[in-house]
Amino acid sequence: MVDPSKRGTLAGVELARQFLRGSQDLALAEGNEFSRRIWEFLGGSVCLLYSFNWTRALRPAQYALTFLNHRGLSGAMARTLNPLCRIVDGTLNVIPQRVFRFQPPEVLADDLDVVTMLAFLSTFANGRSLQPVYDVPSLAWLIEVLEAKRHRGTLHKVAVRTAAGRPLGWYLYYLGPSGVAEVLQLGGKEESMGDVLNHLFYHAWQRGAVAATGPMDPGLCRTLSENHCVFHRTDNCWMLIHSRDERIVNTIQAGDAFLTRLEGEWWIAA
Repeated sequence: MVDPSKRGTLAGVELARQFLRGSQDLALAEGNEFSRRIWEFLGGSVCLLYSFNWTRALRPAQYALTFLNHRGLSGAMARTLNPLCRIVDGTLNVIPQRVFRFQPPEVLADDLDVVTMLAFLSTFANGRSLQPVYDVPSLAWLIEVLEAKRHRGTLHKVAVRTAAGRPLGWYLYYLGPSGVAEVLQLGGKEESMGDVLNHLFYHAWQRGAVAATGPMDPGLCRTLSENHCVFHRTDNCWMLIHSRDERIVNTIQAGDAFLTRLEGEWWIAA
């Protein structure tokens, strides 16, 4: 951290330089264009694959209104358009087409506790060359921190199973005042990810979400695309990586790593 009065100096650059000279095998950061230039100057690199996000519109008219709000739409205009957008979205839910009609999923779900999440991570993420390794205390602490960030909304933690109880996958997301479900982590059996995604969309839609969005996972690109997600990059948000081990860098650049918002610094932000 740099004192606000000293931000025009090179203190931040020197702190970053010393940090990247540390003993860690891998450093991850999310930065804007300025941070990216400093990071690359100090020997780091940008991973384009993990710099993208995916978004699935659930109530497209209201989501469009939310998007316009972030682009400077006046509050008075937003209040005027909101009833019309609700009517449009209500109509989309009853006309005979499937993209915006959400039916109760056939799979079941229950609350995702720490022990179950550890088991899921161990079982379903082991197909990646690089993946996070938690234990009960560290994961319990992280979940506690996430639940304390009330300004982001309610944290939903869901384990998805078959009717017979066989585990399929899991997801975590925030749902706050914006109406956009911010997915922190999503995982499961490769052949079952369609069911996990559909459950996520229905779960968020039932709770009033206008869209669901999350960080790009190259391993799920096809499944996300088949489930009507669009891919985009958030303004001034790059996934920055640094490692002296080329195998680690190459693994991430190839998309063979399980990296979510729990492994980066997204969850730290206020």
